[in-house]
Amino acid sequence: MRKSWLVVLSAVMISTAFAETGDGGYAGAFLRMGVGARAKAMGDALTALPSGAASGIYNPALLPHLKNREVQVSFAFLPLDRNLDFVGYAQPLHAESDSSSERPISAGFALAWIHAGVDEIDGRDFSGNRIGTFSNSEHAFVLSFAINPLPWVSVGLNGKVVYNRFPHLGRDDEAVSAQGFGLDIGAFANPLPGLMVGAVLHDNLSKYTWNTDKVWDKGTSTIDEFPKISRFAVAYRIPQQWLLLALDVEDSQLQNPRYHGGIELSAKELGALRMGLDDDKLTFGLGFQVDLFGKQTRLDYAFVAGGAAPHADHIFSWAFVF
Repeated sequence: MRKSWLVVLSAVMISTAFAETGDGGYAGAFLRMGVGARAKAMGDALTALPSGAASGIYNPALLPHLKNREVQVSFAFLPLDRNLDFVGYAQPLHAESDSSSERPISAGFALAWIHAGVDEIDGRDFSGNRIGTFSNSEHAFVLSFAINPLPWVSVGLNGKVVYNRFPHLGRDDEAVSAQGFGLDIGAFANPLPGLMVGAVLHDNLSKYTWNTDKVWDKGTSTIDEFPKISRFAVAYRIPQQWLLLALDVEDSQLQNPRYHGGIELSAKELGALRMGLDDDKLTFGLGFQVDLFGKQTRLDYAFVAGGAAPHADHIFSWAFVF
């Protein structure tokens, strides 16, 4: 019986730990935290910015506008013994042009894996007695595809499988897990040189379906729906290319509106300096480009102020462009 209560309490604790402050606590919070050091350093404002392998997560419609193929690995070290990891691959798909025919439609696709985890959870019963150490992990496997029917307009779709697992909580130390499927729908436009506009609807149909027959003799099924998130964004890069401005507005029926804004100052030989505001948290970061084995490699770092958390977030990303 105490393990039954532990499942409930652990689920609430993990959801709160990965949620934003104020109105958090909903399922799938790790998908709303953002991925990649460049995005986080710019206040998590990437919905209108084609930006490599992380583009499909923020807005799948960005993919046809990428210039190169990219593999990116990102690690986030968070307070409260949490971690958030991202591995992604993205590439544009451009058909060979033929002057005797209509303009071919360009496309792009991406694959990504997002992982969030908490270890060393100190489990105790209602009397305060220690009953063991537990952990939790959440995963999202994302496939993205997009096309641009017009040179300056594109639309895209994400399909994602989500999975949540608590090891050693069921009968005979079996794992208790939940899974689900969701969709993101995005649009992007580049109506004027330097001006970019994006919109995306996140987590349509996304939910966790829990089955507690591994905890109780007469188990039941429980569904935790993810909040549906809408984002509207605008970005502008000046003609001289060294200054980039971005703004995202995020809204949901279940959560308060959030605002994300960022600035990037870049010099081709030196790298980039970034800063932003991720709702109520200040952010900044650095980016460097180096050649490795004849290919372009990008190293990025982001610092996100703690806010209500006891410590700041530190995010490191490595991208290999080819």
